[in-house]
Amino acid sequence: MSRRGIPKRGPSWYLPEWMAVCGLSGHGAQAKMMALTGWSRATMSQLYNGKQDFSPDILRQAAEALHVEPYELLMMPDRAMRLRQAVADAERIVRIAREAKAVSVPAPEKKFAKGE
Repeated sequence: MSRRGIPKRGPSWYLPEWMAVCGLSGHGAQAKMMALTGWSRATMSQLYNGKQDFSPDILRQAAEALHVEPYELLMMPDRAMRLRQAVADAERIVRIAREAKAVSVPAPEKKFAKGE
């Protein structure tokens, strides 16, 4: 049984993959992540190797260290990047629609018949 946390039953987050995407790979990657998060060597090793699952605090610390949103650590980086792009595209469409509405000719005033 893991020293801390809930024993892992399969990937519930993607710390090693995100560390690699964020430039923390190869020799010294875990030491750099430890410095960014304040985690102990044992915690870093267990998290990285899937022996310990994350807690809300661990998730937040990892997200802050890697400059990503906490929910992104719960999906593969390529999927999170596609989601980021979809959100950016939707925001761009909304912005364009708002700009088009701002410069469009206003609708004619509605004329009321007598008695309304």
